[in-house]
Amino acid sequence: MASSKKLPASNSSTNKKAALPQRLQAFLLQAFLADVFLSKNLVNPKLVLAFSGGLDSCVLLHLLVQVNKTLPFQLSAQHVHHGLSVNADTWSDLCADTCMSLNVPLKITKVQVNNQGLGIEAAAREARYHALFQADADFILLAHHQDDQAETFLLQLARGAGVKGLAGMAAVSSKLLRPLLDVPRKTLLEYAKQHRLAWVEDESNLETKYDRNFIRHLVLPVLAKQYAAIRHTISRSAQHMAEANDLLDEIAAVDVQSCLQDRTLNLLQLKQLSSARIHNALRWWLIQNDCFVPSAAQLQQITQQLFYAKTDAAVKIKVSPTHTLQRYRDCAFLLVESHLPPAMNLLWQGEEKMCLPDGSHLLFTQAIGQGFALNRVPNIKLRIKNREGGERFRPDLGRPSRSLKVILQEAEIPPWQRAQLPLIFMDETLVMIPNIGTNCLVDVSFKANADEMGLVASWQQ
Repeated sequence: MASSKKLPASNSSTNKKAALPQRLQAFLLQAFLADVFLSKNLVNPKLVLAFSGGLDSCVLLHLLVQVNKTLPFQLSAQHVHHGLSVNADTWSDLCADTCMSLNVPLKITKVQVNNQGLGIEAAAREARYHALFQADADFILLAHHQDDQAETFLLQLARGAGVKGLAGMAAVSSKLLRPLLDVPRKTLLEYAKQHRLAWVEDESNLETKYDRNFIRHLVLPVLAKQYAAIRHTISRSAQHMAEANDLLDEIAAVDVQSCLQDRTLNLLQLKQLSSARIHNALRWWLIQNDCFVPSAAQLQQITQQLFYAKTDAAVKIKVSPTHTLQRYRDCAFLLVESHLPPAMNLLWQGEEKMCLPDGSHLLFTQAIGQGFALNRVPNIKLRIKNREGGERFRPDLGRPSRSLKVILQEAEIPPWQRAQLPLIFMDETLVMIPNIGTNCLVDVSFKANADEMGLVASWQQ
């Protein structure tokens, strides 16, 4: 059952505990002055503490209030109410009382945990982070400490994680700050005793059926009997892994840049790298584009399909809820997954820029001797429509019309763009195809002669 703890003051030496506010202030100053935040020109940054009401976040809240007396920032707290425990309302009440006593604004956010194959721990964590990232904050502070880092390392090790996973939690990650990551829980407990802090205990923290609790209660204590400083040394190993991961990211950035052409990866160039560097580059590229972090097995499948699937195979790999990785003519394209494009049947009324239903644009310009002969057809009426299939086009004099499908293939228009490509008709005759050739392809009967004013259409996505 959840309980509210309030311990008597400790008689331990205050030197180590007095250092905590100083360490926190140094950490925050470093974060405020980091290059990534200088561009925001922050003078009085907004800090939101993820406040569970447990020991760790209670200590961090108390520390932040002390540091805020000398370091200017706007402090508030947010408590995410999962509703998973019968004591959840009691925890929110204690959070409210604690924040009121310290004069810190508190927001309580109720969330629903949708456990759809993630496991209850992962689902609750996802709901919590989603709620926190909605906050109006320059920084979100989390109270993870050294013991949490050791548990995370061992969990990732048990799952067969690579360097990135074994790097554990970062002290600074985007707008997330973890200022206590190198502080043992024992130190936080001593600080709480000295300052007579009250906090809640989540009864589920004792249930070893959860992976993290199994590591915390049954694995780490056994290791600590043989290796007293195990939590510290594991944390140090995680830091080594973080540095190794940074190095791998630097190599990946160079490798991807050498293969990147118009936001697509040239597979022939990528294939010149070693297998390890190919996997490293693909993993980094996908992560940079907010896709799933692929496992080693998934990377193997991705490279197999990109490099070795049959030439005419339609390679389409889902790499996030919204993105697919597709291959076309020795290039890998990362595309936003979409359904069929909105139907088009628009009348051109002489405008220079025409907005299309899918958010793209058609641009119309006039030039002598290029495009569609404007003066050859009185009262010209052009319509913009989607491809429906079976269209034919006559680009050359003295030759029969050709299938639009073949023309688009020869022009190397990727398959997923062919359905989106806006086609320009006069009555039922296809007369212009944008973005083929130097400008656009025009039916031979309507091409502007060298001395005629012509209309040129280009498509911008």
